[in-house]
Amino acid sequence: MLDVYLFGWLVTTIGVLIAANRLSDRRRPRLRCVGSLAVLAGAIWPLLVVGVVEVLAIVAVAKAMRAASAGPSDHALMERDAALISA
Repeated sequence: MLDVYLFGWLVTTIGVLIAANRLSDRRRPRLRCVGSLAVLAGAIWPLLVVGVVEVLAIVAVAKAMRAASAGPSDHALMERDAALISA
């Protein structure tokens, strides 16, 4: 179990460092605290996983509620938008 936690810590730390590097403004100097925040995010990665699962559940419920409350004309508009996006 400890191996899983440590591996998750490593993967999360690397992922946060990569994300911070890609999303940061290249014109501004990098902050020194980015590395420490990445290590902290790695340490609490189980909490981050729970948060991501909660966000995904909220999105799924919102889509289901939107689809359930949509009328027939709304379904036609959603199908048209989906066809436009896939084209």
